[in-house]
Amino acid sequence: MSFVHRVITSVCLLFLYAPTAFAQPYPSRIIKLVVPYPAGGAIDITGRLLAEHLQRELNATIIVENKAGAGGTIGANAVAKAAPDGYTILLSGAATHAFAPSLFKTLPYDPLADFTPITQVSEGYLALTVKADSGVKDLAGFIATMKDKGASSNYASNGFGTYPHLAMELLKQTAEIDVTHVPFKGGNESVTALLGGQVQATLNHLPVVQPQVDAGAFRILATSGPVRARAFPDAPTLKESGYDVVASAWFGLFAPAGTPREIVERISTAVARVAKNPELQEKLRIQGDEVRVEGSENFLTLQKSELEKWKTVIEKAKIVIN
Repeated sequence: MSFVHRVITSVCLLFLYAPTAFAQPYPSRIIKLVVPYPAGGAIDITGRLLAEHLQRELNATIIVENKAGAGGTIGANAVAKAAPDGYTILLSGAATHAFAPSLFKTLPYDPLADFTPITQVSEGYLALTVKADSGVKDLAGFIATMKDKGASSNYASNGFGTYPHLAMELLKQTAEIDVTHVPFKGGNESVTALLGGQVQATLNHLPVVQPQVDAGAFRILATSGPVRARAFPDAPTLKESGYDVVASAWFGLFAPAGTPREIVERISTAVARVAKNPELQEKLRIQGDEVRVEGSENFLTLQKSELEKWKTVIEKAKIVIN
């Protein structure tokens, strides 16, 4: 065989066996978990806790990268544009994947077409809360009071387009009540406003209101989950009270569209395993979240239903951020 033929044969063999020679099992390098919110917040804590446990399960290094801004959409967009190889994934929820398409006039990504859902990770309920010295003793009394006083009553939210804002708008539409929205910069300001009597109610995340409930300053009238909250088992849900309102702050993992199915399943299976860890469950529970792991298909079904639900709420309430 001539030298030229030997070279040609070697090159052909190289291309023939290259996929086998160079393919490495996933994961073989650092995985970046993007949290589209500032460091130190509840979602960041969840992300770092999840990364810590997933590292051991996947036998890989996972780093958390905070890409905050524009309601989480900056970080979400960064992941949407990343290589679909399983090494850049997103921890996010309804704000970026159910609210954003209806809240923002322009969005640099499509929450369905640009992502592959991996699995849901958690959900957290909200609580309809008033001051303990309020004349409102229960949900029925709240609805009656709001129908009587109308827009002269106020409620606090953590800002435009947040769960406490949209969840209350859903309750207003469902119960046919009118109460004026007063946005604040986060849960602490909402609590301060309710304590000071600037507002009459807030439908807020459990960890936001729980310290004041435990101190006897606040009264919980109902919670917003599909079932009663573990922290407040005596408080009825809005749904069991006759109002078709379910507002759970869910979070999960997303990968860029086109990520291989075997990688998605590998991560999803790993999350399902670490979700059984009592330490993980307890730490999430402390910040008001319950572990809820769903596979890719169920997570996609949830996302689609949430997109439709919140689109209706946002359009009816005429809420636009930009």
